[in-house]
Amino acid sequence: MPSSGPLSRPALPARTAGVFDTLAAAWAGRPDLAPWLHSLKVFGAAMLALYVALALGLPRPYWAMATVYLVSSPLAGATYAKGTYRVFGTLLGAVCAVALVPWLVDEPVLLMAAIACWTGTLLYLSLLEPAPRNYICLLAAYTLPIVALPTVTNPATVFDVALTRIEEIVIGIVCASVVSAVVFPSRTTPALAARASAWLDHASRWITDVLAAGASAGQRHDSFSLLAADILAMETQLAQLTYEADGALTLRRARALHQRMTALLPLVLALADAAGALHRHPAGMPDTVAQRMRATLAWIAGDACASRPPPSWYPAGTTPAAPADWHARLVAATCTYLDELGDLWQDCRLLQASLRQGGSEPTALRYRVEPAGQARHHDHAQLLFRGATAGSATFVAGLLWMVSGWVDGAVPVGLAALASCFIATTAEPRLMAGRVIAWSIGCALLSWYYQFVVLQLAHDFGSLAALLCGPYLVIGAMTTQPRNALFGVLLAVTAASFPGPQHLTAASFAGIFNSSLASLAALVFAALWAVLMQPFGQQLVAYRLARANWNEIALAAHPRAPVNSARLRGRMLDRLLRQWPPLTRRNNASG
Repeated sequence: MPSSGPLSRPALPARTAGVFDTLAAAWAGRPDLAPWLHSLKVFGAAMLALYVALALGLPRPYWAMATVYLVSSPLAGATYAKGTYRVFGTLLGAVCAVALVPWLVDEPVLLMAAIACWTGTLLYLSLLEPAPRNYICLLAAYTLPIVALPTVTNPATVFDVALTRIEEIVIGIVCASVVSAVVFPSRTTPALAARASAWLDHASRWITDVLAAGASAGQRHDSFSLLAADILAMETQLAQLTYEADGALTLRRARALHQRMTALLPLVLALADAAGALHRHPAGMPDTVAQRMRATLAWIAGDACASRPPPSWYPAGTTPAAPADWHARLVAATCTYLDELGDLWQDCRLLQASLRQGGSEPTALRYRVEPAGQARHHDHAQLLFRGATAGSATFVAGLLWMVSGWVDGAVPVGLAALASCFIATTAEPRLMAGRVIAWSIGCALLSWYYQFVVLQLAHDFGSLAALLCGPYLVIGAMTTQPRNALFGVLLAVTAASFPGPQHLTAASFAGIFNSSLASLAALVFAALWAVLMQPFGQQLVAYRLARANWNEIALAAHPRAPVNSARLRGRMLDRLLRQWPPLTRRNNASG
């Protein structure tokens, strides 16, 4: 049996896997029903986790239920990855709480400062790591305040609280992973192949628009933005492949395809610049070059796997003559880019076809990709500022709790730390903050209605599950949509903690209402603090990315500067992919 690493899940028996693959394929033929299938699976796993936690008598069984929604994903590999790293992150935060609380319990301000520094620092470290590895630091960042703060009045209980917290998290992760692996498992490879196919189809139209001037500048920019965003999203799916039993078989092909898809965008832009300069030159574009470009575009628009690309202008092994003048240089550059585009596009189509079920190993690839070109850019100043924003929100919330003297204020402070961390990980924290406020209010109203009206009708666990089924099926379907995924998770987590189903038999209206109102206030505070501390939007982020590119070009141009050209191109391309989507959103908003 192939294995992709020590953390990979075991494969299902061949007969069982075949049955579920067949059923999953039937569901895949109905894409409108796929979100509801995922939602049904997640709800079943959440109810299983809640039942186990209640049966074991854990003090906060809703955390097990909420964990299922935090780690579940439509793709099985994502669920395994998030669950694995979430366990390690929770363990790290809990261990730190056990060590920190007894040491600083007599100095509450110093304790709050230490917790705030931990939250900000670990959040910063998580922003440096790509998903899903960043879950270790992210979970450790907000697990410490959630575990430590409720125990400051009784530090002797910190170990018990940390242990039960870990137990609740592990129960939720195990239930989510088992259900994801057994009930209609959705593998990453078919989803990755479908995304790559759609991307290449979109890229084919974009290449035609760019080189044949078949679309407006705004449409071309929007298309480039979507292509760049999909490339960034595919990086996460590549990381998830390593957590599936057969992921190692396709990971190498998928990485090769991703590298070539990334190289395709700047190559097409360079070709468009060279061709545009030829058109503007008094001598114009030679007919032979124009015919070659039309033939290349027609081949790209057709079936690149079934037909051969147009013959290369400069066959392999030949050395082109030195251009005599500027026009000849433009002709040589255009023809060279056309040759590279043909090789690159054929490689992309062959690799995409190899990802399909039963796809064969592609023949020798023609385009050479430099491995060192996968460098990544980190704006450390911006990431440190995001970490400082979350840390300061935790510290200020803790100070307000201490000044108020409210005994039960520890939980809202921990929730404020959690919300601050999640807001900081989004692409546009200010925009996300406003949405968090609106969705938190809606969540509170829904939870109060269920707590004091609907859930009062529950007389056993079966009736409780039936009453929770309706809203949670809608919430689970929301988590499958990228735009609403974070909101769905927020709704699931807060709705699980607001109603407090473990207190149905002894619910106090005033106590539960005040507790949920305080949790709502914590979420609103975290969102408002993010807006206050980050008055700038994506305009500044895009500006800093562009400035970093120009600064690196200036440094590389120095005669004595040691330059790694592959890493330089990798960092500049990474900045370009991250810069274009926010610029396009800004232009669309202003237009």
